[in-house]
Amino acid sequence: MSPRLSVPTSSPRVNLAASLTAQAHRTVAHLVKWRARAYADRRADLDVIAPGLSEAAPQTLIAVGKDLLALERLLPRRWFGFGGETPAINAKALIVLGRALRRRAAS
Repeated sequence: MSPRLSVPTSSPRVNLAASLTAQAHRTVAHLVKWRARAYADRRADLDVIAPGLSEAAPQTLIAVGKDLLALERLLPRRWFGFGGETPAINAKALIVLGRALRRRAAS
């Protein structure tokens, strides 16, 4: 009897799933950073998400972003992911922008 391998061998399907998952994470990170940079360039666009957000402090941006993301997670999911990708990306971009502005103010 041959000894059992301690590391399971991976099938092409597992490799494909891992590759697609990794690419999805990279794509979302790119979209969130791109949106955060766009909000930093045009702060008035934040007022579309919530009135007065363009003049808000970084802590407020972070708090609003976390609240919007929590609300988005409560909505029914479609078979392909979030209920809506754009609100989730906007919420994460608010968090990223708030953290960047807070870091800039601290230095």
